[in-house]
Order: sequence, then C-alpha cells, then structure tokens
Amino acid sequence: MADHLHTFRRQFRLDPELDLGTVQLAVKAIYEAQAVGFEFLSQIEPPTPKDGFRIHAFLNLMSRIYEHAQAMLVALATGSPASCEALGRTVVEGAVNLMYLATVGDASTLVAFLDSWVQEHNKKLGEWNRRIQDSEHAESVGRMIAERKELVNGYVKYLSLVQTQCQIDEARGSYAWPSTLLKRFELLRRQTDYYESYHRLSGASHITGEDTLNFLMALSVDDERGQRLGAEAWAYSTMMSRLVCMFFVEAIAACVIAYGRSDNEDLQTLRRRLVSGVRELAEAAGVPQI
Repeated sequence: MADHLHTFRRQFRLDPELDLGTVQLAVKAIYEAQAVGFEFLSQIEPPTPKDGFRIHAFLNLMSRIYEHAQAMLVALATGSPASCEALGRTVVEGAVNLMYLATVGDASTLVAFLDSWVQEHNKKLGEWNRRIQDSEHAESVGRMIAERKELVNGYVKYLSLVQTQCQIDEARGSYAWPSTLLKRFELLRRQTDYYESYHRLSGASHITGEDTLNFLMALSVDDERGQRLGAEAWAYSTMMSRLVCMFFVEAIAACVIAYGRSDNEDLQTLRRRLVSGVRELAEAAGVPQI
C-alpha cells in the first residue's frame, strides 16, 4: 500500500521532524481519491467526441482542485490554519462545480461553464477600456487590453469549434450553467452545505471581521482561557479541512459514476473515514452538541 504521508512530506519538502498527525487522514483520502479518479477516467475509450471533451475537462478540473486541497493541507501542517480555511473554500467551490458538471449537466453544460468565464472576462475588459479612455495612460493600457481581448477571442473561437466538431448543442433549461454558486448547491440539493461549510470558510478568504473580533475579545481573557480558545480554533480548522476533503472525494465519485463506475466502495470508505474524523473533532472545535 502506498505511503501517502511520506509522498506528501517529500513532495512539499516538509521537515522530517514535522508532526503530520493533524493531516494524515485527509492526505490519505485525497491522494487515494485522486488516484481512483485518474486511473478510471484515463482508461475510458470515449464513445463520442463530446465524451472525450468532457472526460479531458474532468481530469483537468480534478487536478486543479486536488492541487488546492494539497496546498490546504500543507498550510495546516505548517501552522497556518487561516490559509488552510481560505484554500478550503476554493476546494469546496471547485468540488461543487465539478459535481454539478458530472451529475446535473452534460457536455452542453460544460461548454456553458467555460463560456461563462469567457463572457464575464470580455465584459470586464470592456468596462476597463471605457474607464481609461480619458486617462493619460489610455494608449498604453488600451494596447494591453487589446492584446488580452485577442487572447479571449481565441477562447471564443475554440469553444465554437469544439461545439461544431463534437456536435454539442447549446445548453438550455436544466442543462444551463447557473449563474450563482448557491444555485448550484441548491440544484444538487446541498443548500445546507452552502451555509454550514462553504459560507463558514469565507472569513479567512475575505479577511472579514470575525477573526479580528475574536482576537480583540480574547485580549480581555486570562491566559488559560486564551489557550483554550486557541486550541478550539485549531481543532476547528482541522475539522473543516476534513470536511473539505469530503467534498473532493464526492466530486471524484460523481465523475466516475457519470462514466459507469458502479462499485465505489473504496471512495465510500474514504468518505466514511473523513466523516468519522470530523465527528471526533466536533466538540473540541466548538460545534454545539445535540
């Protein structure tokens, strides 16, 4: 059996003496899930060009989310729980997007997802160009914007070519790409997860006032109480990292199920272990006990 913790330590050049106990469970889960997803999807002979396009996109998205999950665990292991939570939010958003593309959507949805970024980026470039028209830098900045628009227009042409060659229809109705992440959570019937997981991770990524309020309030407590609050915050970040990794495992499962992998006991086992790991930290993390 692969020693994922050793691989993780070597891959990120972590000190041999660094205790990785807080991330051991999560590291094993994401490394094994990623291996399952890649091995299965990479061996598929796509039945149609649109399936080939979709499978390659899934592999790319899985890799990108996996990289952020790894970075999240490196941050936690090396003493930066706030950065862990910020990266965790990115992992959750990416995992939900991938779950949506794999379970609710089809190839048309994937094109709509990619096109949504292209259209939004073109819109922002247009806004930027209008704002600098009367400035002294209009000419130089205008050239930069024009170069960027040329690149984005290349994406537009590519997507049009893919739709034609792969015979992908325009996304309509239930296959369209929802404009908000909350809507994607809702269509996956996971709106509670949006508030319990994704939204709770927003503090570090947006530098909100919550952590500053906690810091200021902690100034007035004694050392013992302060230490307890610090231990609770650390347990919370560790618990959330495991919860985030559950989203990643579930996204991998959604991708392989979409292409016919029915026996996913290995992924279910990883998920169950993470659930258990979350529960064992809940009280220490300050989660209200029923």
